[in-house]
Formats: sequence, C-alpha cells, structure tokens
Amino acid sequence: MKRICVFGLIAGMVFTLTGCAGFSQQEPSLSGTIEAEEWPIVAEVGGMVTEVHGEEGMTVKAGQELAALDTRSYQINVAEAKAAWEQATARLEEAKAGSRDSSIEKGIAAVQQADANIRMAQARKLQAEAGISKAREQREQAQSQLQGAQRTLAYQQNRLAETRALFLQGAISQKDYETQQELVSQAMTQVNQLEAQVAAAEAQYVTSQGEVAAAVAQAGTAQAQQAGAAADLDLLKEGSTGYTIRALLAAQQQAQAKLDQAMLQLEKTKITAPADGILLRRSIEQGEVAKTGANLFTMMKADRLKLKVYIPEAQLNRVQTGQVVGIQVDAYPGETFTGKVTFLSEKAEFTPKNVQTPDERTKLVFAVTIEITDGQGKIKPGMPADVILSSPAEGEGR
Repeated sequence: MKRICVFGLIAGMVFTLTGCAGFSQQEPSLSGTIEAEEWPIVAEVGGMVTEVHGEEGMTVKAGQELAALDTRSYQINVAEAKAAWEQATARLEEAKAGSRDSSIEKGIAAVQQADANIRMAQARKLQAEAGISKAREQREQAQSQLQGAQRTLAYQQNRLAETRALFLQGAISQKDYETQQELVSQAMTQVNQLEAQVAAAEAQYVTSQGEVAAAVAQAGTAQAQQAGAAADLDLLKEGSTGYTIRALLAAQQQAQAKLDQAMLQLEKTKITAPADGILLRRSIEQGEVAKTGANLFTMMKADRLKLKVYIPEAQLNRVQTGQVVGIQVDAYPGETFTGKVTFLSEKAEFTPKNVQTPDERTKLVFAVTIEITDGQGKIKPGMPADVILSSPAEGEGR
C-alpha cells in the first residue's frame, strides 16, 4: 500500500510539471512575431467621398458603414434604367393585348412625319449645294480682283521708286512725289481688302460644303426612320406575332438586368466592413475623389491572428500540418495559448536575418505558419511570441 501511494505521488508531480496542455517546457521553442491578416477595403465604384465614419483603431462589425460616395449620378442611372424597363414592359403588354386603332393611327403619323423629314433634308441639301456654287463664284471673283490689285500695287511701288529717284535729283516737285506715295497706299489698302474678301469667300465655301454633308446625313437618318416607322406600321396592321412578343420579352429582360446593375452600383456607394475586425489604416478623406479599385481602408479580422516561425531542418519531424502547439508571449508570463499549424513549407530556405543570430543564418530552415486559436482577446499583432512544440508521437514524421 505504501509503494502504491508513493507511485501515485510521483506520477502526479510529473503530470503537474509537464502541464495539462501536453507541451513540455523543456522542449526548445521557436520564435516569431504575431501577425494580423490584413484585408484591403476598396472602392468598387468611383466618386467623391461625402462621408467618412471609419477611424484607425476602430472596432467594426460586418456590414457596418465606413464611408459613403456621392450617389447623384448613380441615382440618375437607376432612374434612367427604371424608365427603360417601364417602357419595355409597356410595349410587351401592348403586344400581348393586340394592336388598337389608335396605335395604327399613331404608326401612320410616324410614317408621314418621317416622309416630311426626308423632304426637308432634301430641300436643305439643294439649298446647301446652291450655296456652294455661289461661294465658289464669289471666291473666284475675289481672287481675280486680288490678282489685279496686286499687279496695280506692284506697278505703283515701281513708280514710287522712280519718282523718289527723280525727286532726289530735283526733277519733280515734292507734291508729285507725295501723290505717288498716296497711290501706293491706296493700292495697298485695296489689296488688303480683297485678301479679306478672298478669305471670307473661302470660309463660306467650306461652310457650304459642311452644310451639304449635314443635309446628306440628315436625309439618310430620315430615310432610316421612315423605313422603321413603315415596318412598325406593318406589324401593327398585321398584329403582333410570336416572334415579336419574344423579342419584346427579351428587351424587357435586358432592361431589368440594366436596372439591377444600376441599383447594384448605387448600393456600392456605401463602403462597409466585410467582416468583424479592427481598422488598421484609413487612406481617404472627405471631399477626395475615390477611383474604382482605390484602397480606402485596411482592416484586420478580429479572429484571424497568425504566427510565422522557422524550424531547423533537423527538427522538421517535430512539426506537421494540423498539429496543435503552445504559444507564449512576454505580456502574459506563465500563460500558454494554443495554435494550429496550417502551413508547412515544402522548400527549405536560409534563415531570415531577423530571426536568428548571425551564426545561425547559414542554416537551412522551413517556414511554418501557425493560426492562433486561443487568446485573441489578449494577444495583439506585433507581439513577439515563442512556440512550444509537443514531443512527436512514435512513428510520427513530417
């Protein structure tokens, strides 16, 4: 009986020293820094930021509004899409109900209006062509007059040179010399006026050409409208067919899709938190213009902390994916939290310089990512942490 009691006492002491979690305090530990899983919150649509509610360090809930963009243009898009949907719906209902006499009369009026537009465009074309002819004549006449005025100017300038020579020799009076100067000035004025007339005639000619092109385009549009109105009138007279109804139904569905898209774009002007967490950074201010895809906030999920450590190649058999490990931080001495190995690198690398001493940097290590499953309320990003590995079970390997 005495041996049994002694054995029980020794077993209890061993259990107490090893800890209930099964992590041996004598096992070598791995060190790293607690990291948070950062989530960027981006603008799915663009616009001016009208409201900002999110602040750095704020604890947020999923769906909580953080900022808002200007909604005016998106509201207009919704209204436009809704009107198009209502129009498509009305046409479909009218086709299902059958054409009425008033609809036929309206179709006849549309054809007549299109015919009138064609005649108006043709008249405008004839008028513009006449304008081209007149502008061409005015341009040619002004050019001819300009050439004559230029010859006269050249003649008077030569005469002025001769008169000046005679005046300097005393062969003619100063009055005769001044008279020749006045003739040169008049010829120069005439040339300038005719050059302006030529430029104006050229501009009128170009304008008339543009009017002809516009009239031709208007006539083409009017003819297309007339053909469409005539086709619609034929359908009204014959009554809507199954093909017509299917086409109108497809048009209504397309209008519904555009309305849904416009409403979705309007909804995206509210920037919300995608999950529970803490805002780490804010990259936008009220009054700024956010482009589509711009990063507005950066947050971390409240329940997603991880720790990245590096294990030497010689100890690789002590770690495997899914393994539960102990985690200790300096802020809570004597307290061990739990984590789970979620990633074990398949490729060795040299020890990072910020992890080991210079003597250890040449050793090959494997990266290990541990997801923290306990103590999120106490453990914070940036804390240094030690990982306590349990002894591997017999036969357990990588």
